[in-house]
Amino acid sequence: MLIDLSPLKVRNFRRLFLGQLISAFGSQLTAIVIPFQIYFLTKSLFWTGLVSGVEFLFLFTSGLIGGVLADNLDKRKILIIAECILCLIPLGLAVNAALPTPSIFVIFILAGFASFVNGLHRPALEALTPRLVKVEDLPKVSALAPMRHILTTILSPLVGGVLIVKIGAAWTYTLDALSFFISLFFLLGIKYEGVVSTFPHRNLKEFFAELVEGKRYLQSRPDILGSYVNDFIAMVLCNPVTLYPALAVAYNRVEALGLLYACPSIGALIMTLLSKWTISVGRTGKFIVLAVICWSLSMLFVGLIPSFNWILFGLFCAGYFDMMSGVFRVTLWNETIPESVRGRMAGFEMLSYMSGPLLGNTLLGFWADIYGIQITLAVGAMLALICILAFNFGFPALWHFNRTK
Repeated sequence: MLIDLSPLKVRNFRRLFLGQLISAFGSQLTAIVIPFQIYFLTKSLFWTGLVSGVEFLFLFTSGLIGGVLADNLDKRKILIIAECILCLIPLGLAVNAALPTPSIFVIFILAGFASFVNGLHRPALEALTPRLVKVEDLPKVSALAPMRHILTTILSPLVGGVLIVKIGAAWTYTLDALSFFISLFFLLGIKYEGVVSTFPHRNLKEFFAELVEGKRYLQSRPDILGSYVNDFIAMVLCNPVTLYPALAVAYNRVEALGLLYACPSIGALIMTLLSKWTISVGRTGKFIVLAVICWSLSMLFVGLIPSFNWILFGLFCAGYFDMMSGVFRVTLWNETIPESVRGRMAGFEMLSYMSGPLLGNTLLGFWADIYGIQITLAVGAMLALICILAFNFGFPALWHFNRTK
């Protein structure tokens, strides 16, 4: 049952995993401090959620571009350049936070620019990972790779909540910058056979032709498109992250804010640690759909229950099922997408995986300011269940996918 750690024996994958684990920890610190700052500066869930809308606009601009670049250029070099830029952004946030009156405008712009660079970074990361291990190890990597996200989203909220109080937002942002310097050290030690490309000599028309080719491939794979859509629906309609600061205040549990962020990741960690069984599962499509449904049911529970401790339990369950869906989605992508379009597919996947929560934060923040926190989440979860069932009934390709055929 326990997770298989054998891919970490591969030097290149180990260096990538450790470097991204450290930088992800720093990034999660910043992801917690930004909404914390905005909410306590404005006392508005609308403004707290709106920053995610700004991040989405920047991400949408760069995500597809990042996919094309990842398919044509050296993926490691893309990561190195992106992380050099990403280490400067939290330094700017730190300077702003140190001012007597921090600027909301600066927070929005720098958060958006970080999202833009992440749109270039993530497709290269997702496309590089399968090149560093053997084909037979890809299902193991599918379970292991999310561990860095899980560990950081457990530790960062707990550590970040303390750091914000003890050392302040400015120094917390500075730790994020330091994490990228450390990650660069690991990236520089990765050696693999890179791509020999004539891409820099192509014109704009050829660049868009690359995008169109990726779009055609995605249209030919309704199972993959279905995995994107299911996750997008759930994240847009019932992702509660932007509501956490107000939820902690409403229950007079501000000191437990870190637990709200951490509980979904604890559930995800339990699922990942016990994920070895996923390697032998053939009907991954059914498990993806069922996991997304269970996520929505968990969020419905969180929206209806009037107890803070039971809310934490609901978030724990949601995290468990979210990671179950994630493991099977990554297995589907890694095993079936050819190398020639992997970067562009990673770009499309990133737009669904990351834009869903960003748009969801904006939408739920707007609704919660009008209708209240938990009722907004409950209604959103019910809408998500209806949309997920309707989509998979009308487009059953993902439901019928079987990796053993």
